Amino acid sequence: MGGVAVVVLAILALVGVMPMALTAIAGIVFGAALLIEGAALASRHNSLMAAASGSEPAMLEFGAGMSTEVVAGVAGIVLGVLALIGVAPQPLLASLVLVGGAGLMFSAGSVRELNEISAAINHLGLAPRRISRSAVNSAIGAQLFSGLAAVILGVLALIPRVGANMVLTMAGLLVLGAAEMLTGSALSGRLLGVLNRRRI
Repeated sequence: MGGVAVVVLAILALVGVMPMALTAIAGIVFGAALLIEGAALASRHNSLMAAASGSEPAMLEFGAGMSTEVVAGVAGIVLGVLALIGVAPQPLLASLVLVGGAGLMFSAGSVRELNEISAAINHLGLAPRRISRSAVNSAIGAQLFSGLAAVILGVLALIPRVGANMVLTMAGLLVLGAAEMLTGSALSGRLLGVLNRRRI
């Protein structure tokens, strides 16, 4: 739902409906969605590792990609709130797009890692593993390209001499929202749910 909200808000901002405010709100929503997704994946990672090792989940560390999502989500929320209250909104929102894109790129392998761990724990056969891996690889590719596009748009939006900086920022948020909608928590939950139902 977070990705859908970001896409809708970014489109409204692009067509001129309170562009600065809606862009900031879209950034906050994206940051919250990324934070929730990272926390959910980290929790799932700890549960799987606890099942595999017998350790308590609280004693296990987050994976690098999952902690990146959490940090990027928190940064997005902070930057969005500051922009919403009028503290240098244009550069802060461009930075939000840049941070969000980098967060997507660095966290792209988290779902694949979790699926591999879950498949090993649940002793899945070759066919289920291939189906899961194929779906995850497609999502990872889309997430990487979306993150790269957002980083480029964010960098261009930070350059003063480039025209239409806010338009670039809104376009970056649109890309981030679409990436979150297509490859975010819904896909993660769906794939992990399939693996959970196969648990022995």
